Parts: sequence; C-alpha cells; structure tokens
Amino acid sequence: MLRHEDDSDYAVTFPDLPGCVAVGPNAEEALRLAEEALTFHLEGLAEEGIAAPMPRALGELLNGDASRPDNAVLLLLTGRPPKAPAVRVNITLDKNLLAEIDEAAAEAGTTRSGFLAEAARRLMNR
Repeated sequence: MLRHEDDSDYAVTFPDLPGCVAVGPNAEEALRLAEEALTFHLEGLAEEGIAAPMPRALGELLNGDASRPDNAVLLLLTGRPPKAPAVRVNITLDKNLLAEIDEAAAEAGTTRSGFLAEAARRLMNR
C-alpha cells in the first residue's frame, strides 16, 4: 500500500508482511525503496528458515481489508527471492544450437552457463 499524508513522506507497507516498510520523499523513490525492502525482508525470512506467507488475493485486499486506509493505493511489487547456490544440471540441446550458444557466450565474454542463465532471466523479465 502506498500512502501519503500532506505533511509527511510517502510510505509503502505490505499488508501480508508486517514490519516491511519503505519511506521516501516522493512516490517514485518510495516505490524503488519498497522493492529493495521487500527483497531484503524475504531474504531475512529465508535466512531464518521462515517461509514467506502466501500473499492474499488482490480481490480480498481491494474489497475486504478493513485495515486499508482511505488514502492508500494498492500496488503490486515483485520481490526477488534470495540467490541460491548453483546446481549442476544435465540438459539436451540440438548440437547446432549449442554451438550458437557457445559462440554467443564467447562474444558476450561469459560462460555457457552464465549465458543460459542470463537468457532465462531476460525471458522471464527478471
């Protein structure tokens, strides 16, 4: 939820993550900081072995959340999960495609694994 009082900064709170808050002098900065706060909060939960709560349905937050102030706007933000250790996998690819991947990885100055990971992130918009 993004809120702003006339005489204060903008604040972003997360209804499903009590204690996760970001504050900024304008809406843009508050939202940027909110993404960082969300990621940091989720990393902290993971480090402590606590599962992140399932987010409530947007409809529930829009229609049934009595704790939402009238001056609050609901937003959807993406938190980045903590980086996990690398895992070796065995995949099958067309030989010609693999040669193209290796060539593109060399041109990009990275490894085959790094290239494939970056391609996957871009395809998934991360």
